[in-house]
Amino acid sequence: MKILLVEDDQLTSDLLTTTLSENRHVVDLATDGAIALEFAELWDYDLILLDVNLPKLDGVQVCREIRSRDDTTPILMLTAQEADEDVIAGLDAGADDYVIKPCKPEHLLARIRALLRRKTDSPASTLVWGALSLDLVSCRVTYHQQNITLRRKEYMLLELFLRYPQRVFSRSAILDHLWTVDNFPSEGAVTNLIKDLRHRLTSVGLPQDVIETVHGLGYRLKPVSQEPVPDQSLERDGKAQPDHPLSIEHLQERFQDSIQQRLLLLKDAEQMLLAGNWSEELRQRVKQEVHRLAGSLGMYGYERASDVARSLDRLLAGDIAIDQSQTAQCGQWLAELQQQLSRPPNPVSQPAPSQLNPLVLMISENDHWAEALQQAVRNWDLRVEVVPDWSPAQQQYVLDVPAAIAIESRGSRLDEHDLDVLREIKQQFPLVPVLMLAEQDDLISHVVASRVGSQRYLVKPLTPAQFFEAITQLLPQMQAAKAEQVRVLIVDDDPSIHPILTRLLQPWGLEVLSLEEPERFWQVLTQTHPDLVLLDVEMATFNGIELCRVMRQDTRYSDLPILVITAHTEPDYIQQVFDAGADDLLRKPIVDSEFVTRVINRLERSYLQRQVNRLRRQQTQQLYQQATVDALTQIANRRAFDEFLQQSWQRLQGEHSLSLILCDVDQFKLYNDRYGHLAGDRCLQQVASTLQQCIRPGIDQVARYGGEEFVLVLPDTSASGAVSVADRIQDAIAHLKIPHSEDAAYSYLSLSLGITSAVPSAGKSFTDLIAMADRALYAAKEKGRNSYCLYPL
Repeated sequence: MKILLVEDDQLTSDLLTTTLSENRHVVDLATDGAIALEFAELWDYDLILLDVNLPKLDGVQVCREIRSRDDTTPILMLTAQEADEDVIAGLDAGADDYVIKPCKPEHLLARIRALLRRKTDSPASTLVWGALSLDLVSCRVTYHQQNITLRRKEYMLLELFLRYPQRVFSRSAILDHLWTVDNFPSEGAVTNLIKDLRHRLTSVGLPQDVIETVHGLGYRLKPVSQEPVPDQSLERDGKAQPDHPLSIEHLQERFQDSIQQRLLLLKDAEQMLLAGNWSEELRQRVKQEVHRLAGSLGMYGYERASDVARSLDRLLAGDIAIDQSQTAQCGQWLAELQQQLSRPPNPVSQPAPSQLNPLVLMISENDHWAEALQQAVRNWDLRVEVVPDWSPAQQQYVLDVPAAIAIESRGSRLDEHDLDVLREIKQQFPLVPVLMLAEQDDLISHVVASRVGSQRYLVKPLTPAQFFEAITQLLPQMQAAKAEQVRVLIVDDDPSIHPILTRLLQPWGLEVLSLEEPERFWQVLTQTHPDLVLLDVEMATFNGIELCRVMRQDTRYSDLPILVITAHTEPDYIQQVFDAGADDLLRKPIVDSEFVTRVINRLERSYLQRQVNRLRRQQTQQLYQQATVDALTQIANRRAFDEFLQQSWQRLQGEHSLSLILCDVDQFKLYNDRYGHLAGDRCLQQVASTLQQCIRPGIDQVARYGGEEFVLVLPDTSASGAVSVADRIQDAIAHLKIPHSEDAAYSYLSLSLGITSAVPSAGKSFTDLIAMADRALYAAKEKGRNSYCLYPL
């Protein structure tokens, strides 16, 4: 299971991460409360293991914020705060369990198992599917008492399926559950993992299809004792779709014109071949053409022609001349290809409903209201579908995502059923606006609907026009947001490919750029900055593999998602594509639903990865700041001082002076004894702030040297200049008038300063500079404090 560990102590987090990983959990680490909230919002976790004392936001605040989002992920607080009031505060904030550190790993793991069982309504420590059994405590997997040996990821995948036996997991969802956020492999890893797990299970007697593939959606565990059922997604794909004849006809006409031109080349090629005039130039032209046809014909209804073109493509691959028997075969295929293309194509699949007007889904049991909406929608650029209940309908809209969803309250008041439906919809479609229609118009009803995620609350009775007007107020914002996010660049020298890919992508709010000349690729790439690139492999001047390598060698595009489209199926060729840096490979002919799903998934993953990288950079900056900034005074610490002094010493070698001032608060121990350590801390903070005001920002540096000692590094500053700085410091400190009744000589807090200066050279060292400043400081103390001495190096 995937766990978010929120812990700022590195040693503790290392131990917990190791313990959880050894027990087959995937662990993401957040080192402060703010990052934990962002991770919890971006990713789905099975459990959150939360410390209480955290930077930025403490664990109680984090827990409250997560619960305010209606996030029910189990939260286990793991903390050293053991007071009763702390336990009460944690549980009241929404934590499901509270464990006090230190605790035994076995204890913690048992608590985690208990929470995970509660989440999945599985009271036992053993997950079963028929005779298949997985013991969560011993991690033992058996089938009819026969042990099954699984690798780590195979075990985790099987556990995931067994915990959620009714759920369909997409490849993306499986990646999210089984890999950490900074270690995502390609989706091909999921395919291989499914294959391996199936092999392990069938090797002990389970049926091959125990893990069922739901086409276009993902995988799920087949119900026990249920015979294979027809794939519902296929039935859905095959159902009648709304007419959209103009666009399809237009594309087919263009493609038919293209085919006629290509047929001329194939016919000439066949005649030349039969006449024995087969030249290398002709071979290359035919090879290029049949490769294009292999990829595009299937999408336009010529499935058999696509297979023939692919066979020809394989025959003509390589640089070896074809022999006599291959020449005959080539002639037969050329003839068959012409024959297939002379026939009318099979009907082309209609465009996805999402390509038409935006879909509004209405959940209502009111037939009169449904009929009124269907009649009124003709006056709006919308489609409307009305379903009486959400649960049986929700799978239908996995691919055809509605632009907006409305729920009509079943009774006179909002009830738990209405709110549960709203929660389920927001969980499945968090970006889709949802509207509530209800009769009551009181503040409580508005607030309750808003808390669960409703963007609009409409009071009945209302007219269909009022309803659609409210819908259109929401849609432009959503579409504009999408348009700002995504731009896809398609690079293919076959002009017939562009319109059909554009037709598939544009309805999803994607801006599609088409490029048919690969030689202009770099110019277009650097000017348009796409979010994803679709590359054909076989192109006349620069092929897709070369363009892929070009992008990967440039840091600006090293993370840009690249999907390669090819008709090639040879393993070596596919390996070259991935070696060049491609993220995914799509085979021609393209299947509409698979193509759109993989493009959208890759874009979403890229967006999430950018968010994760941003958080990582923030963490790195925070860690660097923690390592270089003094926690009390918020100025540079000793480590930062050492680095700055060494760099300045090297930079100024033999050219300019470098001055150093060591400052020590006079009689500070007596001050602490008299006024207390809290007052002493505030005093040091005032002194640090005052010293900062006496230097050149961005040029000089003030650091806490230790205890009540501070140090100033003054590059490009002579001894006289350093003395001027010392004068300013003493005037500023005196102006503070911090009372110090324990100092017998002065009634206010004062500083002693040791000044030194030198031009860095090979015969001197910056450590000598520090030693000389220390001697000068000692001399100032000897003079009676509240003064300074200058000892040039």
